[in-house]
Amino acid sequence: MECGTGAQRRLTHRANHLADEQLAGNPAESAPLAISANFAVEVVNSDVFMTVTVAVDGGASRCRLAAYGETGKLLARAEVDGHASLSNGVDSAWRNIRQGLSALAAKQNLPLSWQPDQLAMGLAGSLQEQRRRALLDQIPRAIHTLLVTDGYAQLMGASGGSPGICLAVGTGSVLHWQDRSGLQGMAGGWGFPVGDEGSGAWLGKRLVQTYVWHLDGKTQDAAIMTAVEQRIGSSISEVQGWSTQSQSSVFAQLAPLVFEYASRGDALANELLDEAVRHCLNLIALAPQELPVYVVGGVGEQLRPRLLDALATRLSRAEGDALHGLWRIAQQANVS
Repeated sequence: MECGTGAQRRLTHRANHLADEQLAGNPAESAPLAISANFAVEVVNSDVFMTVTVAVDGGASRCRLAAYGETGKLLARAEVDGHASLSNGVDSAWRNIRQGLSALAAKQNLPLSWQPDQLAMGLAGSLQEQRRRALLDQIPRAIHTLLVTDGYAQLMGASGGSPGICLAVGTGSVLHWQDRSGLQGMAGGWGFPVGDEGSGAWLGKRLVQTYVWHLDGKTQDAAIMTAVEQRIGSSISEVQGWSTQSQSSVFAQLAPLVFEYASRGDALANELLDEAVRHCLNLIALAPQELPVYVVGGVGEQLRPRLLDALATRLSRAEGDALHGLWRIAQQANVS
């Protein structure tokens, strides 16, 4: 089934085109690879017999890992307080992943030199060719490796592989869907500061933007402005330390302030959340409208009550998380 509007068709073409670009690489220059699906399921070092699979869910603020046995039994979990987004740095992403692998080894009473048989990673920024290749080049060849974008992993986890739409809103934001014929598409996810509307980073950026307008006398006073002043300062030097940098994880640190003051009835904070919801609904409107909608991510969960007003019965509870989705993707890759 084709998506119902021209915009949807173009977005689905975008996903297919990205997969085609990856197929155009030169496998002779690297480990053997094969790519399937629309969202860069990239497989390297596939001639290894697998016993333990580690799933890695890597975003701009944290990295979560889970080790699974051959039957899918959960062996251990770990979380690293650091990013695994390729957009924020390939070397630091791999360093944080390795830290997570060491934590998994410790929890299983294994030597620090332990490495999994299979690594299934859903990482933000992994659709960018040079960054993806730079990461894969650092992974030991003995590890059977799969790499997809974090949003696709979240879709597979939330929907259990069934038709559906997954709006992932955390530090960043992206929409992925799979329709009833198996056709997949995506929208958003272009990265901060250009994209990621409605996300934690976007909320923080909008809050700082509103604050500098307030300092210039363009906006009325609000309680949240006092909280921002206490957080980032009021001198030109202090404020420009925020207004002239573009790290998504830094701006996302201000998002909790917006939710806190919105719960207190602050009009400005509620306006920002309403604006975020409008951006989220605009993304959802680009996907087939008969599909259930799953909203995931820390910011997404907090926006859920506001989204419920517009989505009603279409809003569904996720079946699993991105780690479950990565396990599913890994099993499908092993069978194919």
